[in-house]
Amino acid sequence: MDNRPASVARRTFLAGAAALGLGACGPGRQAAGDHDGATKPVRHPYGETQVPVSPRRVITLDPGQAMQVAVEHGVPLVASATLETDQPIPAYLPPPKQPFEHLGFGQVDVERLAGFGPDLIVGHTSILRDKYPAVSGLAPTVAYANTANKVEWHEASLTVADVFGARQAQQQKLDAYRARANRFRERHQRLLGGRKIVLLRFTTEEMRIITDSVIFPSRILSDAGITRSSSSSPAKPTDTYTSLSPEQVGRLADADVIIHFSGGGASEGGQVSSTSAKYTQGDLWRRLPAVRTGKVFEVSRISWWDGGSTSAANAVLDDLDRVVGEFA
Repeated sequence: MDNRPASVARRTFLAGAAALGLGACGPGRQAAGDHDGATKPVRHPYGETQVPVSPRRVITLDPGQAMQVAVEHGVPLVASATLETDQPIPAYLPPPKQPFEHLGFGQVDVERLAGFGPDLIVGHTSILRDKYPAVSGLAPTVAYANTANKVEWHEASLTVADVFGARQAQQQKLDAYRARANRFRERHQRLLGGRKIVLLRFTTEEMRIITDSVIFPSRILSDAGITRSSSSSPAKPTDTYTSLSPEQVGRLADADVIIHFSGGGASEGGQVSSTSAKYTQGDLWRRLPAVRTGKVFEVSRISWWDGGSTSAANAVLDDLDRVVGEFA
């Protein structure tokens, strides 16, 4: 265990990184901490960090709120975790302010991060849990809580925006989204009334009911005035999904409408498609009322599952606008 003071350990690490060429300032790069302007204190689950008020070289370690809020507000990213899909940067986001390096999904390579000379690093608590001491030795680092910690997506987005100095602008985006969701609810009140919807996710191993809980798409459905089926109720208040075996598909008979997507994060491809086929090609699935009446709709998991921003929330509303006319 390294018992040296943090400042000494950080200097030693950076010196070693420089010797390896990791901290060298190549074309368009600058060393960590080489920026003008004031700093501000930010309290977060792993302590308190002085972050630059106007960061110039930002790294985000997850493709959820960290990356999406950064892109929404034109934060100068030099690198970020991204989705392992054909759309590593979701199309519902505005074009990034500048090109940035894609770090992949769910990986934190400290030596690689050092090479970007960041002046601010942001990631959710799960991705930083074991790497926070090493990562925070490179640059001011902020961890934030998200839905994995039972924190509402919109609260997490405000927390991240606040780190970037964009809290007011993010609040305006949230207000505009909520106003749109309210208009959707009012406009489609007749079609939504009395209809029960279930939301399904196919993983590499099973089918899951996304429960009426803190999880991102569930909150969007609630904001839009969607009533969930009884089968969507969590067994425990903290449960975000209920697993179903192929023999339990009949539990979905209480739903008038089925909305579903496949995969999420790094889970996609042939194995997920195989899981979907295993459930949807059986007699139990074909007997479901929603299936018999043609009220089954597939949506994009990049917005419904991998989203966590107002841009993603509006993309979900776009999908609901597209299919709600067929609820009748």
